Parts: sequence; C-alpha cells; structure tokens
Amino acid sequence: MVATRRSGAGAAARSSRPDEVVGRDKVLRTALQLFLQHGYAGTSMKAIANDLGVSAPALYWYFPSKEEIFASVIEMAVADFWSSVRDSLTDEDPVGRLGQLVRAHVSWQLNQSDVARTFDVNMTMRQLASELPEDRARAIVAIEREYVDELRSILAEGDRRGLFRFDDLKVTAFAITTVCEYVHTWFNPAGSLTVDGVAAHYEALVLQMVGARPGVDG
Repeated sequence: MVATRRSGAGAAARSSRPDEVVGRDKVLRTALQLFLQHGYAGTSMKAIANDLGVSAPALYWYFPSKEEIFASVIEMAVADFWSSVRDSLTDEDPVGRLGQLVRAHVSWQLNQSDVARTFDVNMTMRQLASELPEDRARAIVAIEREYVDELRSILAEGDRRGLFRFDDLKVTAFAITTVCEYVHTWFNPAGSLTVDGVAAHYEALVLQMVGARPGVDG
C-alpha cells in the first residue's frame, strides 16, 4: 500500500518557497515521462529532481512524496480525458451521441498516448485506485464513474427508444470501454492511418456492436 504520511524532510522543505522554481505542471510532465520509461517503482524523487535540474528540497516544495506526484499525474490525466469526452457530446440522439463519445475516447487515447501507456506500464486503473491514498483514489474513481454513467445513460436511452439492440447494459458498456481503451497499443503514428480515421472506424464498430438503427424512434 502506498504510504500517505508526509516525510519529515518533505514537510520541512515545503515550509518556504525554494529559489529553484520549476512549476507544478512541469514537475508532473517530467514525472510522467519518467514513470513511462522506468515504471513507478523505478522512478525516485531524486531522479525526477535531477531530470528537472533542481535539488530534491525544491521538488518537495511542490509535492511531499513520489506517491503524491503519481496521484496527481493520474488525476490530471483522468480529468483531462473526461473533460475532452464530455465537451464532445453535443448530439441529443443516442446514436449520434454514442458515436461522439467513441470518437472522443479513441482520439484522446491516441493523442495522449504517453499518458495511456503510463497507465499500462504501471497498473490498471482499478489497481491504481487501490494503491493511492483514499481521498485521491475517491476523486479519480468519481471522475471515471461520470464517464461510465454517461455511457450507460446513452445505451439505456437508445435501448428504450428502439435504436440499440443488446442483451446486457453493463456488459455492453464495459465492452465498449475496453475496445476504446487499448487502441494506443497497436496504433502507429507514422503509419498510413490517421487519428480521425481510426476514431471513425471505432465509431462504426461500436455502433455495429449495439445494433444501432439510425432514424428509428420507439
């Protein structure tokens, strides 16, 4: 279990602002790259500080521990993901809205592939949540839940109106999420396929999966 108490050194270092100002966002971006390259266990506070070109006390001014940096990286990424998906949902029709959600999910995964790979390198989202301090895990799971609730709501409305055909709402929602989540594992940015093209293909696949019937209202 990840420790949640601040070390004495970390708390002391945060008592006054260091001369070596780097900024919280830069710390998170640098840590993300190191977590990607070396995994969580292989990345130390000293390594992050060295990569930033600052001393460890300067780093502790922003974050009390490596665990807190990791939690912040995850929370930032999950919030950015959900914001990107949510902002794309403008269609009130369940078929169109599901297509928008899938395209936004896939596009984010491909445009933010470093973040997506970091989660894969370290652990799954459910495992991540169990290893984080309770308050941080709760915030991350709450954001994830908003996404899942939106997806289930779209599916339920489409089913109610006779626009979708599927056997189990929960299973279908998880299947769609899983299909979209791992697109970054095979996509080659230097290949012939574009992000928009792949997103459109995934939209078509998911709509086929749920037996989408555009223009039918029951």
